Amino acid sequence: MKNYFNISIIILSIFSVNAIAINWDSQTGEKGYWNYETTPKKTNQKNLLPKAPPPPPTLPATELLMAMHPEQIQILVKAWRKHAIYTLKPSDVSEALRIQDVARKKATSYAAVVGLVNQINPNLTLADEIPITNAGRQIQFSGRKRAMSSYLDKSIRNYGLLYFSSKTCEYCRLQDHVLQQFLAEFRFDIKVVELEKEPLMATQFNIKQTPSIIIVNRTSKKHLPVAFGATSLPRLKESVYRAIRYIQEEIIPTQFFTNEKDIGTGLDPNNKQ
Repeated sequence: MKNYFNISIIILSIFSVNAIAINWDSQTGEKGYWNYETTPKKTNQKNLLPKAPPPPPTLPATELLMAMHPEQIQILVKAWRKHAIYTLKPSDVSEALRIQDVARKKATSYAAVVGLVNQINPNLTLADEIPITNAGRQIQFSGRKRAMSSYLDKSIRNYGLLYFSSKTCEYCRLQDHVLQQFLAEFRFDIKVVELEKEPLMATQFNIKQTPSIIIVNRTSKKHLPVAFGATSLPRLKESVYRAIRYIQEEIIPTQFFTNEKDIGTGLDPNNKQ
C-alpha cells in the first residue's frame, strides 16, 4: 500500500512539472495555454501601400488633343496632374498644364458655340419668354395676374368652395381673414363645414385637418383641394386657378404650374417646338 502511494506521488509530480513546463517557458518568460493566454500570431509586416502607377502615355501634339473626346481629355488631365505632383519635374508639370490648357480651350470653344446658337435660336434659351430687365418682368407679371383674375371671374358661376373649419382651430381664424379677402374679389359661393357638426362630409372629402378648402364643380361634382392649413391670399388665388384649369382638362399634370399665357411657349413643358 505504501509503495502504491509513493508511485502516485511520483506520477503526480511528473504531470505537475510538465504542466509548469507547458504553462511557462523559463527562457522566454512567456505564459501559455494554462493561463488562458496564447501567443499572438505575428503579423507579416508588408508594405500595404500600392505601387506608384506607371507614367501616363506621352501627350500628342495640341492639335490632336483638341480633336479628342472630352472623356479622353479628362482621363489625361487627371493622370498627368497626379504624375506631375509625384515627380515634381518641370517637364512633367509643363505637360500637365498643356493638357489642362486643352481642356480649358475646349470648354471655352463650346461656350462660344452655345452663344452663337442661342443668338440664332432664342427659343432654346427662353430669352424670348423671360424678360431680362425689371420693367419687362413687371409687365409680364402684371399680364399673368390679369389673365388669372379674368379666368377666376369667368369661373364663379360654375364652381363653389367648401371650407372645412373648427371652432377650436386657431389657424382657422387666420384663414377666415384670407377667405374674406378672396371672396371680396371673387364672389364664389362658399359653404362652411364645421368638422364637429358634419363629420360625414369630412369623411366624404377625406378631410383630416382644419382649415381645409376644396374647389367643387357645380355640374360634374369634380373637386380638388386648394388649401390645407392657413395659406396666403396670393397662394390661394393661384391654387384655385390651377385647380379649375385642371378640372376643366385645359392642362395635364406636367402643365400644372404653366400659366395660360405661357401655353405653347418655351415655358410650356409640353411644347414640342
